[in-house]
Amino acid sequence: MGGGKGCLSGNWKTNLNETRKSGERKMTKRAVVFAGRNGLDFIDLRMSVIRIPEVSLRIRQAQSVFDSLGLQKSVNLMSLITADDEQFFRNIGLKGLLAAIVQVGLYDRYLRTQRASDFLVGNTNGDSALLVAAGKLSFEEMIRTSQAVTALRPVEPVQPVVAQPVPILSGLSLTEYGAFVSTTNDQGMRIYEPFKSTSMDLKSIVSSLHIDNGVELFINIGPASALRVSDYRMIGTGDLEALDSIELDPMLTWFWNELENLKTGTLN
Repeated sequence: MGGGKGCLSGNWKTNLNETRKSGERKMTKRAVVFAGRNGLDFIDLRMSVIRIPEVSLRIRQAQSVFDSLGLQKSVNLMSLITADDEQFFRNIGLKGLLAAIVQVGLYDRYLRTQRASDFLVGNTNGDSALLVAAGKLSFEEMIRTSQAVTALRPVEPVQPVVAQPVPILSGLSLTEYGAFVSTTNDQGMRIYEPFKSTSMDLKSIVSSLHIDNGVELFINIGPASALRVSDYRMIGTGDLEALDSIELDPMLTWFWNELENLKTGTLN
């Protein structure tokens, strides 16, 4: 699974508290960032994130898709996401798909309390919550076309073929990042269209959005982030704020507090 190691500032989250404005937040340009596909690598995060109703609903919807496909091996997504780390890491494909499923659920939750963003950023290949959020792929299509589902489909008999040279990087897929910009269609409805960028590198895209397009607020759909606080600081022009979508939700104040308590061993 590509995209670099998920980053959790203070072991749990990414935040630029020192740039936060007091009082009511002004209407700045914002970008939602789907990054950090290793965000479920910690058992405590997995157990906490499934308590968010929109996340558990998406897991159940994904399970319904799995159950309808007649796969050669049954899969229980809720059992897998709540399993210990050893079992969770045994299937990299399902691990990556679950991360995308959780991100879609967290984005559903974000839209309940926040306005839609001006830009969406994330991975455009593999299991992509970004493409679902941008309306380019349905949630069911993301499940059906995932590498995890492909690996579990019954194997079809194939005719012998002449062996061909195998590229050194065969089977490896580097994560490609992209962005979408908000616009309106002829009916006046909000839609997202591809944002032209000269780079598929996440840092470069974020830098372009901030410096060239005036984005001042980046909201991470996690629960982890592929960008560190230092990455945002290095962009370095004008006001810039990076926050976590869970942190913005007034009903989810328990989330990071409980994880901090677990980390310090003070949770009752």
